[in-house]
Amino acid sequence: MSGGRMAMAVRGTRGLAVALVVMSALGSIAAAAAQDAAAPAAGQDLPVMSLAQCVKLALEDSPSLEIARQQRGMAAQDVRGAWGGFLPSVSMSYNWQKSERTDFDVAQTEFGTYPMTTVGGDVLLFPTQVPTGTVMDESNKSKAKSLSARVQLNVFDGFAKYGTLSSARRGLEAADATTGYAHERVVESVVAAYFNLVRFQELAKVAVDSRDRAAKELERMETYFRLGSAAKSDVLQQRVQLENTKLAVVVADNNIQQGIANLAYAMNRPLAASFAVDGGVLAADFAVEDVSTLYDEALRNRLDLQSSERNVEARRGDAKAVAGALFPRLDLFGSYNRDNNESPYKFGAQISSSTSYGASVSWNVFDRLQTITGLSKAKAGVRIAEYQLQQTRLNAQVEIRQLHNALVEARERASVSRETIIQAEEGLRLAQERFRVGAGTALDVIVAQVNLATARSQEVQAKCDFLIARSSLDRALGRPSALAAT
Repeated sequence: MSGGRMAMAVRGTRGLAVALVVMSALGSIAAAAAQDAAAPAAGQDLPVMSLAQCVKLALEDSPSLEIARQQRGMAAQDVRGAWGGFLPSVSMSYNWQKSERTDFDVAQTEFGTYPMTTVGGDVLLFPTQVPTGTVMDESNKSKAKSLSARVQLNVFDGFAKYGTLSSARRGLEAADATTGYAHERVVESVVAAYFNLVRFQELAKVAVDSRDRAAKELERMETYFRLGSAAKSDVLQQRVQLENTKLAVVVADNNIQQGIANLAYAMNRPLAASFAVDGGVLAADFAVEDVSTLYDEALRNRLDLQSSERNVEARRGDAKAVAGALFPRLDLFGSYNRDNNESPYKFGAQISSSTSYGASVSWNVFDRLQTITGLSKAKAGVRIAEYQLQQTRLNAQVEIRQLHNALVEARERASVSRETIIQAEEGLRLAQERFRVGAGTALDVIVAQVNLATARSQEVQAKCDFLIARSSLDRALGRPSALAAT
């Protein structure tokens, strides 16, 4: 009889404990729901930036992109200058001078007599200068003006002009490709920073949820302890777990602030105010293409490869330009000169003009091996550019393989994480139930909580890693970023 009452008392005590636990859980759930309902209102002050907005801001003021654009402008001027080599050169000069000449100790003379000689009945007069025996300085002032113009056109220079033009045009095409690749690099950096910030925000949500779960579990532990169904050590273990989750929330908040700073830096706004990003972008399609079809696409469309290919052609143009010095040079010229010289010592008329035109052929037979040396260096430059192109192609293939592997791995990790979350949620429920009936320990509950938080964190990590790798793969293939356009 007494055993039956004891059993009834135990059942009554357990029923009371269950009722208290249920009431405590309901109260915690209500408080959590109220907190979740108030959370959006508190975060409404922060503007939400879409990925497309962040990319647009980054492209407006990117220093690296502006540098590439300026280099492209320099290449365009090189083309303009190369075309100028086919035009005639025109030069004009005007000279004006005033001078004063002094002759020292000039012997003075005067007109003498005029002897008369009769030859065949004619009278010839011969003026003579008779020295006076004195000397003195004589000064003369004069002015001179001259105008000249010359036109010269190179007809043949060993095709050096064509080589220079070819090099400049290929250099411009390479600069265009480099500018486009710099554009893609900016987009890639912004996408990576954006999804890292999304990562930190989602992990912060996981940390907050883990903290709330640990707080609820601590309430249950304390209730069980008051009812005598749990030991003091169980309460202390759960309290330590709660403090660890609070620390995780602090770390997550710090990561968010760092993520905002990193994204602002990628947008070239390091002092930008705080803002939020759209976590909905994690709803991504996890399709992965066959890697064997990607290599050819990269070789056709990747801009840094196109830049390297144009660079090879530009170096070949440089070699052609240097080789032009090995051939004779043919020039046509014409010139006009007009002089106005008032000097008393000038021979001929005071004002004179001259016009000349013709052709000149020159051939530098020996220039101390300068042309041969320059040509050897230019050919070495061609080979270096070819090796760089080959290395760039190899690097592209390795990069595509690495990014494809990262996509596959991230997709599988996301799939495993989804299954793990379901298992972890069930494991936490069972651990809580076993502890409630006395068949488990508080450590089992804590481990189950950690497993659930880890599984949720791994899913967030896998999704963000997949999206970042996909953006990098778009850049590696020469595709416009599909993520940045949304």
